[in-house]
Amino acid sequence: MSVELTGRIAIVTGAAQGIGAATARKLAERGAHVIGVDVQADALTQVAVEIGGKAMVHDITDAAGDQQLVDDVIQEFGKVDILANVAGGVLDAARGIEDLTLEDWHKVIALNMHAPLYLAKAVAPGMKAQRSGRIIAVGSGAGRSHSRTGVIPYAAGKAGLMGIIRQLAVELAPYGITCNVVSPGLILSERGRIDWESKSPERQAREMETVAIGRTGEPREIADVIAFIASDEASYIVGQTIMVDGGHWMF
Repeated sequence: MSVELTGRIAIVTGAAQGIGAATARKLAERGAHVIGVDVQADALTQVAVEIGGKAMVHDITDAAGDQQLVDDVIQEFGKVDILANVAGGVLDAARGIEDLTLEDWHKVIALNMHAPLYLAKAVAPGMKAQRSGRIIAVGSGAGRSHSRTGVIPYAAGKAGLMGIIRQLAVELAPYGITCNVVSPGLILSERGRIDWESKSPERQAREMETVAIGRTGEPREIADVIAFIASDEASYIVGQTIMVDGGHWMF
């Protein structure tokens, strides 16, 4: 068994930036052929060129489009070995119950919970037929406890995503398919850095008090864990939510 991924075909959503781009780079570094998916065409293309992968500009909240995307990948490459559902976020939704709109509720839930299900549903038949596969979702401490963003549908969507992955894990494990969640803490992706730097030094200090390691994280530190979960060495890890947060949720 090996952490190497030579010959594996991997779909990575949200691959244009942040954790998604870091994941695409890491999986490619380990030998996988990566199909990056995002709505940001220019940035996605740049990542794909850098890693020698393929860019597919697509809105993953489109269920029919997700099925077509997977069908196209299988037609071109013969299979899908790894699905890394990284895309997610708050989409500038309002904080708190009073300012939350139903439009924001639906669009945030669609991105964080519905889209990963659509893609898992699309890849599952092929993975079952080959009796192997990895379905990995990027979660959040928001789905386990509460969201520091105060965005209700984000917390709900990540909690629902964890439930989906647990159920898929039970159903698909007998076919050699493992399903797991990797949940980041305070990660300074492009968007994460903007949010972090918008906080006062006093608030930053308060938040750091609950992070055992005493620092923020980098996208590559999440990508490293995703790459491990995608490898053969993680073959007995099933239905887990792995917190990669510097020890935040111990407090």
